[in-house]
Amino acid sequence: MPLLILPEFLASVACARIRAAMDRGVDTPAEIWTDRYQVDERVRRTFDVEVDPATVAEVEHALADARPRIADFFGVPLIGQEGPGFLRYPCGGYYRLHCDTAPQWSGEFRRRISVVLFLSSAGEGDGAACEGGSLRLHLLPDGHETSLPLDIPPVIGTLVAFPSIIPHEVLLVTAGVRDVVVDWFY
Repeated sequence: MPLLILPEFLASVACARIRAAMDRGVDTPAEIWTDRYQVDERVRRTFDVEVDPATVAEVEHALADARPRIADFFGVPLIGQEGPGFLRYPCGGYYRLHCDTAPQWSGEFRRRISVVLFLSSAGEGDGAACEGGSLRLHLLPDGHETSLPLDIPPVIGTLVAFPSIIPHEVLLVTAGVRDVVVDWFY
């Protein structure tokens, strides 16, 4: 299966520190790419959060350290990353089915591997900050003609990596706030 899940990639105390930086940051509606960048809440309802440079550097370093392991897992050379994006999905937030790259894209769309780092958890118990908000991957297993959905609920500190060409979505956040870091390796 073209999917790498690393539970406890980041300690919950580090996730709380990043979420606090997001609380202090400036948020703007997240954009999508069609023929240009634009906000379209029919497709995506979430916020990009600008955090302080020290937090960006901390997260960028942690993800860069994981890049060789991720490259080895997928058997592809990965020479760089776009840089972390900090996303906040409020109650009612979602991102409809999409891919992070496409064969016809070039230049800035060189993405090979998408990375999602959960900063909060769904459900009850310690670290629970939201309900819903699962990452749904639409995988096409060998021998199947139609994709099969795989839902990955948010669990604080868990990193998920998958080929950027895989269709995926973020399911509706029904309560609380879902915070994540995203990045793309090329």
